[in-house]
Amino acid sequence: MRDVFILLIFLCSLTSLSAQQDMSFDEALNAMLENNSSVKAQQYGVDAAYNELRATRGLYLPKIDLIGGYTLLQRDVDVELGGAKGVVSESLNGFINKGVSSGLITSELAQLLAEGLSPLTSVDWRYTLQRRSFGMIGATLTMPIYMGGSINIAKRVAKLTLDMATYSLDAVENMLVTSLVERYYGVIVARHVANVRQEVVRVMMQHLSDATAMEEEGVIAHSEVVYVQYKLAEAERDMQEAKNRVKVAESALNALVGQSINPVGRIFLYKQIYSIDYYRNMADILNPILCETKLGKQLSDEGVKLARAALLPEVVAMGAASLYSYQLSDIVPRWSVGIGVRIPLFDGLGKEYRYKAARSEAESVKYEVENARSDIVLLVDKEYYTLQNRLFDIAANERAVALTESYYHSASEGFREGVISSIELMDAYVEVAAAKVKYLNSAYEYCLSLARLLEASGLSGTLINYVAQGEKVFI
Repeated sequence: MRDVFILLIFLCSLTSLSAQQDMSFDEALNAMLENNSSVKAQQYGVDAAYNELRATRGLYLPKIDLIGGYTLLQRDVDVELGGAKGVVSESLNGFINKGVSSGLITSELAQLLAEGLSPLTSVDWRYTLQRRSFGMIGATLTMPIYMGGSINIAKRVAKLTLDMATYSLDAVENMLVTSLVERYYGVIVARHVANVRQEVVRVMMQHLSDATAMEEEGVIAHSEVVYVQYKLAEAERDMQEAKNRVKVAESALNALVGQSINPVGRIFLYKQIYSIDYYRNMADILNPILCETKLGKQLSDEGVKLARAALLPEVVAMGAASLYSYQLSDIVPRWSVGIGVRIPLFDGLGKEYRYKAARSEAESVKYEVENARSDIVLLVDKEYYTLQNRLFDIAANERAVALTESYYHSASEGFREGVISSIELMDAYVEVAAAKVKYLNSAYEYCLSLARLLEASGLSGTLINYVAQGEKVFI
């Protein structure tokens, strides 16, 4: 049963390894940018800002609306002509009577005229201007002519917002590049350290075997064997800790990339670094956080212009037309055109105070830009000199590795000749392992410092070139 359990563990470990995909640094970078949720969120923000910019183009175009309605009045709208009917009747009767008295018309003709006019005077003299129920479907058109410059301002604000969203995306991507350097090469270094620790355990076990044999022959004392056992226990502890760090580093890398990968690159050293002025100038031009802050200054300036535009008059062209009507009076026009003007006179001084507030905000942002610029320059200086220090660390640790290895070889010869004890030999090999670990860590810190310097300078996109052209570290 125990053998079956061990076999299952072995098969599971093989499955886990096969699920990992070998990736170079640039392949891992592409996978991270494709899968990372932070990048996707920023990309949607860029898309939203782009659509907002497209929406501002419609502000220049006329707005056409389809409208309709049905109305029921209390009663018909009539014009009462009853008073005019009495005047007309009296005038006609007087005309007929005068005609009879003057002999112009006969009495028979007068009677015929009175009978003919009787229907006219007997009807209800009332005219309906509008029936009580009516409806209409029509269209309206509004065309901006002059809006105080607010339309142009809205377009510029949308363009600035899009640029700021793009810089936010760049900032997130640059930060992720640095994180990928930290985790990708962190796995590689952790594996190298684990290999070094494992080699120490192997050597310690061999020395323990040799020391045990020499004790049996009476060459060394039992205390030296105990010391080797103690050093072996320390080495096994360090090896286990190193293996655990590898697992943690791999999990962190997989979480960042968004899939299970196996980094196959090597630590690189690119020592042809430009002068500090180069990185300062690039940071002032390319650092996305600083660029976004500069755009914030322009955005605040547009806010001042927009507040000032609210104080200016607005002019629009207007038009309306009826497309279909139900019982709508014929005296109502079926279309109209015109020009409308709105001139702000007084709104409680709200617009004036908003204009002053916008100006104060613009001045505040100006100082924020200066603070951001000084902070970025300080960050570039810090990372640049940290990078230089890492180069000195690498050189010192490289010489330390050579020195400890030379001393260990000499100690091995002395041990075989009997002039060096096993304790001294073990200490010499432990120093070799420690020197190798320090060298690996210093090379790793150099890569991380370079990534941070490029991020501060807005040059994270060029890191691939440094990786490709850099000298690979071998231990």
